[in-house]
Amino acid sequence: MMRFYDWCMVRPLSVEEQKANVQSAVSCNDTKREVTVLNSLFKQADKTFTFDTVFGPKSQQRAIYDHAVAPIVDDVLEGYNCTVFAFGQTGTGKTYTMEGEMMQQVGELPTSAGVMPRAVRHIFDILEAQKADYSMKVTFLELYNEEITDLLASEDQSRFLEDRHKRPTLSLMEDGKGGSVIRGLEEIVVYSPGEIYSLLQHGSTRRRTADTALNMQSR
Repeated sequence: MMRFYDWCMVRPLSVEEQKANVQSAVSCNDTKREVTVLNSLFKQADKTFTFDTVFGPKSQQRAIYDHAVAPIVDDVLEGYNCTVFAFGQTGTGKTYTMEGEMMQQVGELPTSAGVMPRAVRHIFDILEAQKADYSMKVTFLELYNEEITDLLASEDQSRFLEDRHKRPTLSLMEDGKGGSVIRGLEEIVVYSPGEIYSLLQHGSTRRRTADTALNMQSR
């Protein structure tokens, strides 16, 4: 059985937007789980949308993770296949929500840490508390313009990433168990959260970005 939950997170106005005295285009009602798009400037009726959960501009990264993602990680450790999918326009804060700030040294995560570093710490904390015998591998890919790119490919392969004719082909295939697998994807064995943070940061530098009318870097 598949379950779907939709959460909406509304980012606060950026420093640049505040300096320009930009008005917020939406309002949030966390209690009613509603987000209203304010169309008064365009002399049109406001539109209200309802979600399973709404996180307003003042929501903290930890609160978002604890409420929306931690239960999913628990399900993963119980053997279920789960996905956290961030969707939104360029500049709406997807990367901040998913990655935020990561650190490699042992210690408390910064308050701005996003979903991925928090999930990594969560998983290791549970496995270590259970004194579990486990092995862990990390993969990191990008789907851009219907092309799959391995963001952790070896240096010999990564030098071809910008040449689509020389780029190694990655195939998405069914695994025969109702799931899917990407053939040729680099798998790296890891033993600590710090190793995963380093891989995530390294892979993020290889992501491709596109200039848009909204901003000059995809976030």
